[in-house]
Amino acid sequence: MQQLQNTKNPLKRYREYIDEVDAVLSEQVNTKLKIVNRSKPGIHDFQCLIYYQGQILQFQLSDVFQAGQYAVLFFCGYDFTQQSKDDLFHIEEHYDTFMKYGAIPIVMTQDRAQIHAAYALPNTTAQSLSFEPSFILASDSADRLISRAFKSLNMETLEMQRSVIIIDNNLNILFTHRVPDKRYFPMKMIVNCFQQVPFN
Repeated sequence: MQQLQNTKNPLKRYREYIDEVDAVLSEQVNTKLKIVNRSKPGIHDFQCLIYYQGQILQFQLSDVFQAGQYAVLFFCGYDFTQQSKDDLFHIEEHYDTFMKYGAIPIVMTQDRAQIHAAYALPNTTAQSLSFEPSFILASDSADRLISRAFKSLNMETLEMQRSVIIIDNNLNILFTHRVPDKRYFPMKMIVNCFQQVPFN
């Protein structure tokens, strides 16, 4: 993963400009989807910007399989909402369990990586998280290519649909589940997927 310049500028959150800025940023870092295995249409290896352990990095989904057997994609909408805070805290509570099964959690939102940096670092703003996430915070592109590819986009509103998708190291989708608003991600159901799949 290529390290990119981190920013510590104060958060300036203007929703009316975010898509335009995201489009420029996506072009600069070549945020694209590409089909890894053309015999499996719909299974994509994506590239995007992430915030992870205090750094903004360029990331590719297949990178996680150097460290684990599974990727757990949580699509969560926007940062700085109560729903997001509840979701991320719940994911953090189960982080060690995921790692026990070789599952790498990745939280995908519609915000830029710079927004993630302000959100995930405690005391950066009054609305920042009270903990620094152990997991990856990823950013979808302005045209929502990633959430669109994984069918986690409301096509009427173009807002991300809260959902969870488990992918194995062969880029097979093992599990998908859409989560209604004000409901927790089904962690017991997710963990059961790993318990039922034999390790290589």
